[in-house]
Amino acid sequence: MLLSIFKIENVPIDSNCYVLYDKRDIDKCIVVDPGSENCRELELYLNKLSLTPEYIILTHEHFDHIWGCNYLIKKYKSKIITSQKCSLAIHDAKRNLSLFYDQKGFEVSLADIVLEGIEYNFIWRGYKLQFFPAQGHTAAGICFSVGKYLFTGDSLIKDTRTVTKLYSGSKQELISTINRIKMMKGEGIVICPGHGDMFDLDTYNLEKAL
Repeated sequence: MLLSIFKIENVPIDSNCYVLYDKRDIDKCIVVDPGSENCRELELYLNKLSLTPEYIILTHEHFDHIWGCNYLIKKYKSKIITSQKCSLAIHDAKRNLSLFYDQKGFEVSLADIVLEGIEYNFIWRGYKLQFFPAQGHTAAGICFSVGKYLFTGDSLIKDTRTVTKLYSGSKQELISTINRIKMMKGEGIVICPGHGDMFDLDTYNLEKAL
């Protein structure tokens, strides 16, 4: 497997955006959670490697993870992949919380591919992306794995208690999500969180999230 993962810190909110591409076939890529108000740093990286973002995967609906979607859709015709609940929420300035950030807010078009419609599995250029619902931080959340990497959005962030007090959050649902992630211990998984540093799941105390 020659999958490459590149992490970019979104601005002005310091959430994480990831670029996934195959080193053997630098052409198309997947962008995860493009949350920058402007996509300057992401664009520089895409131009450097001549990458075109074919798909955008959203782990959840909050504005600091979706702010760059409209730019990527307009310029590259990128297609959004996410859960049905997230698809509806990104289309609502209140539910994606952007309205409360600057009193203007923004909306993103509905997803092109909803995970419930493809049984939470997606094949991209020979790579199998496996998704699962990850409720707790928000009812619309998802996690997904590809190779040794697990993308957790804001469901699991290193050394941080997961926020469950926002709209549709649930501490009880978070416990279920963390228990599911716990079952992946021992597989050499690297966590790619929605904020902060990437880290190894095997040696991490998941109780810190609760």
